[in-house]
Amino acid sequence: MRHLIVSTAVTLDGFSAGPGGNPLALNLDAAFDAHNLDLMREAGTILLGRTSFELFGSFWPMVADAPDDPANPALSAVNREFSRRYLDIPKLVVSDGYTVPDDHPWHATTRVVGGASLSRTIEQEKEADGGPIVVFASHLLWNGLLAEGLVDRLDLVVGPDAIGEGVPAFTRPARLTPLETRMLAGSRNLLVRYAPADQGTAAR
Repeated sequence: MRHLIVSTAVTLDGFSAGPGGNPLALNLDAAFDAHNLDLMREAGTILLGRTSFELFGSFWPMVADAPDDPANPALSAVNREFSRRYLDIPKLVVSDGYTVPDDHPWHATTRVVGGASLSRTIEQEKEADGGPIVVFASHLLWNGLLAEGLVDRLDLVVGPDAIGEGVPAFTRPARLTPLETRMLAGSRNLLVRYAPADQGTAAR
């Protein structure tokens, strides 16, 4: 049985993006990148909403082989490995009308799933062999999955700053059980790991 794990950055006051959906309001540092790479190394499938897929698909495929630039933290060894793994790992995109373009670098490894069949698809994916199903960002998607009882673990990378306004990470009430809290090495970010309250510590 595979678990579904959500990884997302949030501000100290609970926003998943700044005003207008600006992700640069978050403390997306090297430790956050390393945490996501650890998840990617274990994952068997990546699940994304359409907006996140298009955003990530416009950036990550080019990172692995981009020319060296020591001044650009986006081209770190961690991010280059993340980029290579992203290319090969199976991806599910949730959309009722999107088609992955034939020339998209991720075309061969991506399947589009309609919203009406998502719950059943996730249940089938959980029954398959392999590593966890991991959701990066995609806060509307994972909030819906959390409400349906399909999320097994939620990794919140909590930044040290309050920004006062932005896009709330949670779109509805949720009851969660803390599993782990620790500072990320070399970072001001705190990893707070939860499971849904009715699942106890099964997803640790």
